[in-house]
Amino acid sequence: MQTDFSKIKCIAFDLDDTVLNENKELSDRTRAALSKAAEAGIALVPVSGRSYDTFPACIRELPGVSYAVTSNGSAIYDGQTGKRVHSWLMKAKDVRAIMRSVGNFFLEGQITYEAFVDGTAYASADYIADPTRFGVPRSAVSYIRQTRRPDRYIIDFIFENAKKLDSLDLILKEPGMYRMIENSVKRGSENVYITSSVPYRMEISSKESGKASGLKYVLDQLGISPEEVIAFGDGDNDAQMLQFAGTGIAVQNATESCKESADVTLELTSAEDGVADYLEKYL
Repeated sequence: MQTDFSKIKCIAFDLDDTVLNENKELSDRTRAALSKAAEAGIALVPVSGRSYDTFPACIRELPGVSYAVTSNGSAIYDGQTGKRVHSWLMKAKDVRAIMRSVGNFFLEGQITYEAFVDGTAYASADYIADPTRFGVPRSAVSYIRQTRRPDRYIIDFIFENAKKLDSLDLILKEPGMYRMIENSVKRGSENVYITSSVPYRMEISSKESGKASGLKYVLDQLGISPEEVIAFGDGDNDAQMLQFAGTGIAVQNATESCKESADVTLELTSAEDGVADYLEKYL
């Protein structure tokens, strides 16, 4: 695919395992490449499944970040003020229906929940104490403990905040049960968007959301067309965004679904500064 890089006005990028390495850090090389693009007048738009308050300082402090797309497009923030400017909240009836449809999996210890409200991620205290009990790899334990706020009665919390949820995550003890649990969710409500960034996490939000929808909202505010955007990602939840952007790029460690949706798959992984290497070569 031929891209006229002189016409690029925006770089959209996923965070974890795309511009952030396995330690959830932005390398000096990647920071320099993104900063150089910003200095050239290119808008930087982080597009993540994370809630806003879990965005690391290294991303918030990047120059040129006009907007941040969070919770898989459910909530959009002004990158300069940190204030929410748009959201697609889940409908309370859908939240309640989903909770009823998957309640048996929770009672059997097959799943637990993460709830995102007003840019903050909440989870049950026992899950945060030992995420590995619910299938989370040890490499992600520190991230979970640092970014989730504990609530002793997470089910009560979700029902009480059913009208305020940005998104709802189901943590699957057995990823092999994903399709079965997904079918239960869909039976509870057809008005939701379901995606995943890692095999053990099912991410549910409003049908109007998704990373492509969130990015489209930002581009409309900036007066930029999709053809003027390069987007980087690694997960299934990035696939639609890569298809939407003029040039969609998957890092080497991306999922197969993400690579199939991309125009370009990089030879390097996020740990090898794949995004920085591409920007240095072409921008």
